[in-house]
Amino acid sequence: MIDWVEATDPIGVGVRAGYTSRFGGTSMDAHLSANMSTHVGDVETHVRENRQRLHEITGLADIRWLKQTHGSRVVKIGRHVGLVDDEGSAPVADAQWTDATGIGLAIVSADCFPVVIADVSGSVVGIAHCGWRGAVSGVLESLIAEMGRRSATLNAWMGPGICKQCYEVGPDVVARLDARVSKNVLDAAPRRERWFLDLPRYLEIMLEELGIERIFRTPRCTYQDENLYSYRRDKVTGRVATVVWRETS
Repeated sequence: MIDWVEATDPIGVGVRAGYTSRFGGTSMDAHLSANMSTHVGDVETHVRENRQRLHEITGLADIRWLKQTHGSRVVKIGRHVGLVDDEGSAPVADAQWTDATGIGLAIVSADCFPVVIADVSGSVVGIAHCGWRGAVSGVLESLIAEMGRRSATLNAWMGPGICKQCYEVGPDVVARLDARVSKNVLDAAPRRERWFLDLPRYLEIMLEELGIERIFRTPRCTYQDENLYSYRRDKVTGRVATVVWRETS
């Protein structure tokens, strides 16, 4: 059975979210065992079985996937939009949202942060794939704008990602960050021209500046926690899935 970690924070009325770990699937070797991504060199039949087990553990008949590019494109998902089960033919985007019930919106990650956005009333939900590239490209701004709700009515919940102590970056990354924000989230690393980036705090500040006041966060670090996948730690590895949905009434 797929290992599923349910979000317990009050994201929105009738809204459920959670994420998988590495375990409970059929993938082998470096992808052991619950890899949810089709683009990392895993056997396709293993990924499909892992995703089927995700359907079973969540009780969702319909989960939508994206072909993620570290960009800012957002897609709205309806009953007959994006109904595919592999990233090769899925919509090319890094965020998706819906006002329909019973549709799971999935993001795969292995250090980047999955960021769930939901109206407090539960009338609309969305999810974004946020590494530093997605953050500077404006994926959060784009998602919130397309969801069409006042920021004051929105909650945010962040799934697992890499922590500051494990995320060393160079001047190429620092130069792309919002300087107003980055001065509060960068510490000098021992190596010359290297810094430790507090990416989760960077994302929190961006969400706050967008008007979202209630932000919840999973404390697990993907690099430190071997129960999770980390690209920075392992290079060849799988991806966990974070899923959000509106429950059917």
